[in-house]
Amino acid sequence: MTAESKIQTQRRVRHALPAVMMRAGTSKGLFFHRSDLPASEKDWAAPLLGAMGSKFNDVRQIDGVGGASSVTSKVAVIAPSAQPGADVDYTFVQVAVGKETIDLSGNCGNMCSGVGPFAIQEGLVVPPPGARTVDVRIYNTNTKRYIVETIALDENGEVLEDGDHFIPGVKAPGSEIKVAFVDPAGSMTGKLFPTGRRLEQIVVDPIDVNLEPFVVDVTLIDAANPFVFVDAQTLPMFARQEDPDSPICVQVAEAIRQRAAVQMGLAPDLETASKTRATPKIAYVSPPEPKAAGKGDVTGVKVLAYSMGKTHPTLPLTGGVCLASATVLEGTVAHRASLGGKPVPESFINTPERTPSPPSEKQVSAASGDVSPEQTVHITHGGGTMEVKVQMAGGEIKQCSISRTARTLFKGSVMYYN
Repeated sequence: MTAESKIQTQRRVRHALPAVMMRAGTSKGLFFHRSDLPASEKDWAAPLLGAMGSKFNDVRQIDGVGGASSVTSKVAVIAPSAQPGADVDYTFVQVAVGKETIDLSGNCGNMCSGVGPFAIQEGLVVPPPGARTVDVRIYNTNTKRYIVETIALDENGEVLEDGDHFIPGVKAPGSEIKVAFVDPAGSMTGKLFPTGRRLEQIVVDPIDVNLEPFVVDVTLIDAANPFVFVDAQTLPMFARQEDPDSPICVQVAEAIRQRAAVQMGLAPDLETASKTRATPKIAYVSPPEPKAAGKGDVTGVKVLAYSMGKTHPTLPLTGGVCLASATVLEGTVAHRASLGGKPVPESFINTPERTPSPPSEKQVSAASGDVSPEQTVHITHGGGTMEVKVQMAGGEIKQCSISRTARTLFKGSVMYYN
């Protein structure tokens, strides 16, 4: 008997799982109460894969509510928090598309922008009478970091969804949600720069891509989520000229990402790194277009990100936090790109480290304990420009803030078979 005939002859049980579907930032996914899911996270895979339609490795997710892309196959699990200073706990789950796997290894900032509205709408957070805004304090269990969201309310104390704020990647306007990532450094590795270097090199050999070996300049950084930022100017010529979604370009990006995972201590070997595709994430960084170049306290960079083996249509929100952090810190590939980039010296080709530039006056002031002026970083991606405000103190990244919009799409029960 074939596997297909066995499935047809077995009686499956249909389940109903209370859920809310939301468009949160530039992502879309299901929001669940923690109490409606199995007690152990190890048992979450079956209901979440069934609900999204990833069961049987379906790349179209035709038998579920997923949208056949990484940005529309996400889950947020919310519960009242016992953490000091937090209103709710938020656990992010990336449901794979075309594979029967789920990944809880990192955070999603876009989905996070829906957590505050969900918490209010579901009665987990009760605004004070007469309030027109409320701060929702969120504890992300994936990264053990805090996020504070400022939500606008209407005259009845309900979440205000409609508004005139636009974000790149979403055509409709909405009410502005201010998302502040507090002390984002070291979300999974415990350090802002896990290797202790702001710039280093990764060697890609023929085993990975069936090409001649090549070397790329990277910054391995962990702020809100671990990322490997690649200086796009150091990629081989074919990777800069071909379609970034071509099989060879995807293979190159994945080879770099896996090696970064090992160097960052997120995986013991390449094989293990290949099985956890959500962390670290990878993005190529380039100098900004002339109109987006830095002016005063405004700095710009251009980025192309990958997510779960495909190019990301915009940029993950945590990627914005991480890239903005890298951009304001001298000695990184992002900071170098924000200054217009420069050719890589021949003498650096075989050097694994580079000494960062001397600290600026602002950084010297911050190191003495002063809070430095807020810096604005403009990040240009495929959907437009993301603006991130970075606050430093004592030489450390203290907070990164980004504005989002979100809205509820439906509320009810999602049906799935075990």
